[in-house]
Amino acid sequence: TAFADPQSTPNGPYIENEQNISLASYLSNEDMYKKLEKLASSSKGKMKLEIAGYSNLSSDGYQTEVDKGEPLYVVKFGDADPAKKKVLITTQIHGNEQIGTEAAIDIIQKLSSGGKEVDDILDKVSIWIMPRINPEGSDNVYEGKWYPTRYTHQTWLPENLGLPADTKAPWYYNSDGSERAQNNNGRIVYGIPGYDQNRDYNPNLDFKITDENADTVTAFLNDKTKNNSNFGGFSVTAESRVVTDVFQSMQPDLFVDIHHRGFNTVSDEDNRSVPIQVAAVVADPYVDPFTGQTYEVDADVLKLGKQVNALSSESLQRGFSHFGATQKYPDVNLPGTALGAFALNDAAIMLMELKGQSQTLGQKQAGMLKETIKVPLYEVFSALADGSIHEVDTAIYDAIPESTNRIEDPSTRETEKDF
Repeated sequence: TAFADPQSTPNGPYIENEQNISLASYLSNEDMYKKLEKLASSSKGKMKLEIAGYSNLSSDGYQTEVDKGEPLYVVKFGDADPAKKKVLITTQIHGNEQIGTEAAIDIIQKLSSGGKEVDDILDKVSIWIMPRINPEGSDNVYEGKWYPTRYTHQTWLPENLGLPADTKAPWYYNSDGSERAQNNNGRIVYGIPGYDQNRDYNPNLDFKITDENADTVTAFLNDKTKNNSNFGGFSVTAESRVVTDVFQSMQPDLFVDIHHRGFNTVSDEDNRSVPIQVAAVVADPYVDPFTGQTYEVDADVLKLGKQVNALSSESLQRGFSHFGATQKYPDVNLPGTALGAFALNDAAIMLMELKGQSQTLGQKQAGMLKETIKVPLYEVFSALADGSIHEVDTAIYDAIPESTNRIEDPSTRETEKDF
């Protein structure tokens, strides 16, 4: 991957020491809950609003320091009808990636309002949306101020899982509760441990750490050659288990997960800022280390994923504008991500990676970036409804420019992954 020079000029992309970041336009958890309830009540039955579970819920034998946290909502337009195409969308798996949730609320509002275009879509396509699946990271506080973080709030307590007290935590555990600092000053410590939820998923959708042999699990976690990103997660977060339950309930044809990332320009010759990167593949064939079962992405599933990503990229081509400066996300093999685990269970996927995060962009360009999510998704909904998605040439996806010209972060955060 090529890297552009570190950017440290005023107006970005990275925030300077003398600049302030505003998050005032974004919805808090309470604001979002009220908004969803209002939309449900005015939708005349088009929209069902359900609580799928709670963060830190311990109903299946897991125990945490908090028995019940924030609700995880699922907004349903249609049921899990096998005669329909089914789409599941999640946002804000990382609490400091907010614009996807704001875009999802706009989409929910449009779908709940009805009209011929919407009715034609929902007659053929069921759409379930889980906005903000990391509510605790989203509403994280540091020194009395709203400071969203990538991580969940949860402490590793191996004894509660029947494991020895000195068992190593999953590799994606954030033991000190730290996050990228604002204004490029390294890291801050807010002091609440937690997990990167997007490494906690498992291709074995029924995996429970407490069902496995304790000695085998302990040996695995204490072995650095195994306790890493090449393997599925351990489903220790309530949030990942709730989302997995919803996935199993719906069995979607398409799963969309909306993220944020760093900053890129198109090329050395084209300095347009890349607003979004997409991907239809994030996991290689996988052998479960506990059961020996092999998981692979089905060829037809992969084809649909490429068609969805291709159409999404094409929908943003508006002449020589920033909207059209799309790239393909770098090749990764991450079976412990929601996208990876679900792709290995027969769902076509689309990763949508917007530029910037809470600590690097704040609410700057939020309007444009919301459109960068909404425009492709509306096109995908329509194409699934009328069947034209199957006419999209997968070569369009293959031709999307690869990720390059990443603008280096002047802070100490470069070792972290976006997705």
